[in-house]
Amino acid sequence: MPGDECLYVWERMSKVKAGEWNQYPTNGFISNIQIPIACKTENPYRYKYKNEAIQYAASALSDLLEGIRQLGTFIPMPPSKTKDHPDHDDRLIQVLKTVKPPISDIRELVLLTQDCDSKQKGRTPEDRAKDYSINEDVADPEPTVIFVFDDVLTTGCHFKAVKMVLQERFSSVAVYGIFLARAVRSPDEGIS
Repeated sequence: MPGDECLYVWERMSKVKAGEWNQYPTNGFISNIQIPIACKTENPYRYKYKNEAIQYAASALSDLLEGIRQLGTFIPMPPSKTKDHPDHDDRLIQVLKTVKPPISDIRELVLLTQDCDSKQKGRTPEDRAKDYSINEDVADPEPTVIFVFDDVLTTGCHFKAVKMVLQERFSSVAVYGIFLARAVRSPDEGIS
């Protein structure tokens, strides 16, 4: 989004036709990292791919974060379910904690206040910001730079909402986005 500074590792095709899935390996990787928590008990064989994707993501981030991993506070984008929900997925915090050498400051600084549909269309960043709050239990010391980490940058709405919440609380702190992938459209649709 204009005015935002973000880094990403890969590009993910937003619309893949049947039979073309293998042409876009990032799509398969993102699908694996997003395997629902319920698969842990319902389909443990499939769930192992989630764990492998977390390890792979951490390895890729290790290279991307070279030189900045000690410069600020890294926070995972809150998942679409609250911490007390059985489907709460902490994959992003797992990725951050698996990066080697370790990131020095990882905090769940923004929390989801109510379960929501993360793919719900038509909501503005201002509206989505109402779903988040600062986790005051981990707000001190005040961050000097904040890196918000998420798996896929599609429209930037969630990132913008979290950035708004962070900047309301920490007005003088720069906020950047770091993503595993950004969504792009296939060549016949134009790039998003």
